[in-house]
Amino acid sequence: MKLSRIAATVATVAVAAIVSGCGVTHHSAVAATHTTHPVAAAAPAHLLAAQPAATPAMKWLASAGGQAQVTFNTDVDTLAAALEVENYSPTVANHLVFEADARIVRTQAAKILATPALLPTVHRAAYKVMLNDFITVANLLQPGPGYGTTPQDDTAWNTALAASNIIVA
Repeated sequence: MKLSRIAATVATVAVAAIVSGCGVTHHSAVAATHTTHPVAAAAPAHLLAAQPAATPAMKWLASAGGQAQVTFNTDVDTLAAALEVENYSPTVANHLVFEADARIVRTQAAKILATPALLPTVHRAAYKVMLNDFITVANLLQPGPGYGTTPQDDTAWNTALAASNIIVA
């Protein structure tokens, strides 16, 4: 597999989403609940009130959808790291880890898509496409017909690359 190329794209998507106004929170494979961003949770109300109210990225980050995006970004980043590890050490154990991480990304994306309140008001259609693209990538990283072949790797690569071309704020 050309996993390093897929991992680099998946990591780029996570970084792009963080730069566009989403932060990083802890990821847990066991709990499917959203965690509040540690900085936002610890910041006193007067400090949050001092932030420019017109900043769309800050509004999005403070929302339930923004927090879902933070969790999703962390899941994508975890998947990218697992793909990178497996690329350099292709063991069964490492392979099973990235498959499990892909299922977490797929579940998180489906959960966001199924909950309209978690979808952004800006670039909503593109955001839905991005989430569906990551579901496709996660599906391609699961055993099945053509699994691990060059055409499948290229499809996963191109789909992940296309998913990274949106701005969420």
